[in-house]
This record gives sequence, C-alpha cells and structure tokens, in this order.
Amino acid sequence: MKTVTLSQLLPDGTDVLHTPGDPFHRRLWAGGNLRFPAASPLLDGRRAVCIESIRNVAVKGREGDEKVTVTIERRMGHVPEGESEKKTRSRIWTEDEAVAGDASVIENRDLIFMRSKTAAQIEADQALFGEPGRIVKAPTGATLRHSLTPNKSLLFRFSALTFNAHSIHLDKKYTQNEEGYRNLLVHGPLTLTLLLSVLERHFHGLGLRVEHIEYKNLAPLFVDEVLTVCGKVKNGGDGGGGVWDVWIEGPKGGLAVRGTVRTTCV
Repeated sequence: MKTVTLSQLLPDGTDVLHTPGDPFHRRLWAGGNLRFPAASPLLDGRRAVCIESIRNVAVKGREGDEKVTVTIERRMGHVPEGESEKKTRSRIWTEDEAVAGDASVIENRDLIFMRSKTAAQIEADQALFGEPGRIVKAPTGATLRHSLTPNKSLLFRFSALTFNAHSIHLDKKYTQNEEGYRNLLVHGPLTLTLLLSVLERHFHGLGLRVEHIEYKNLAPLFVDEVLTVCGKVKNGGDGGGGVWDVWIEGPKGGLAVRGTVRTTCV
C-alpha cells in the first residue's frame, strides 16, 4: 500500500491505483469484508505493515452500461525489527486468500467503476433532489440501536486522515452537478468505521469481539443526516461466539448498509 502524489490524482480527486481507465470515471464503494484472525500477532503499537494488491476484476452489464468491480485486498501485520521485506511478505501475504498467514487484519474492498453520467441523467437526478427516494425496508427486532449524524467536519477530517481527496465527499457543487447526488456522501470506509466502532463498544460489554464482518452498501448516506447502526443476534441465538445481523438505517428508516458479523468470545 502507498499514498500517491498530487500528479497521480484524477480530476475527481481519486487516485490512479485501482481505476480501470477510460471510460470508467465514476467510482463507488460497494462493500467488502474484514477478518481478524485470532491466531495472528496483535497490532499493539509495534512496527506494522500494510500489503495491498488487487485480487479480482469483474465486468458485468450490457455493452455501453458496464460496471467494473475491482476487489482490493489489504493485509496488515506485525513486523519485527530487522526483518527483510521478502520475509515479511512471505509471512503476511498468501496467494490463497482463504489462508490468513500472519496477518492481524485482512480486508477486502469492492470498488465499482462506471461511465460518467450524461447531462440528461444528471438533470433527471437533480429534479428528484427534493423528492423522497426509494426506501428499502430495514430488518426489525434490533437489540442494538445507536444514532449519530456525520457532519462536514467529520467528512473532511476522515478524508485528510485517509488521503482521500474524492470530491464526492468534499465538494457539494461537484457532487450535485457531476454525480447527481443531492449532498456530500459519507465515505464507504467511514461508514464501516462507524459501524465497527458501535459494534465494538456493544460487544465489549458482552465479552465478545468481531472475528469477521461482511457488508454491502445498498444506498447512499449523506452529510448532516442521521444514520442509525442496528444489530441483533441471527436466528434467535444468544450471540456468544455466534452470528449477528447488522445494518445501518438512513434518516427515514430505510436500509443503507447490511452485513453479517461473526463473533467470538474474548
């Protein structure tokens, strides 16, 4: 994994590392998964490394309306002083993605790349800014509910922290006029961070930790609009070393993110 120079940023502020190139200029975060292998050395303040690579590229859709899904894998792990780069890579990165190796965290991200919208498509989107969007019904029976409202300062600070200059999170005029969204979008990784932070706090009181999470982003979340992190034990279990349904609801209760979490006892 590396940060890029300003010259390696595209006009929308995204970097060149994962883009499939022209004509796929729009990028959205579709979802992914995270694993925290129990047997791996912990990230506890010692030297660590993040190794990143593209695991898969898939093209779907009819000609002229294709979507390119790029799956990125990141592996983070502890690095002893004096260890060679070759040795570190052989311990942490594995060709078989099911094998954890010595990684403390394994993350897969699915990025979807699409063609730019036409002027007519942008106008149609803008005409709906004041209208209620399509709402996907969220699950019921949550035993965990926590609401918060991401503001512009949070989006800016997260962008700065992660070297993410994507204009869709920073420039309202760009977001409305080039992407057809009514306001700034909350980052996909920020959404995941907020979800995990709420879950970690809740599970700590139950003597549990997240072992694996898989999630999909189903609808955009916007700045200055309340979102609610929800969860419940799957299929009526007790949650101890079990599986949880987790999701995020938008301001009107519609489903924005849905995932599954496997927990283990601390």
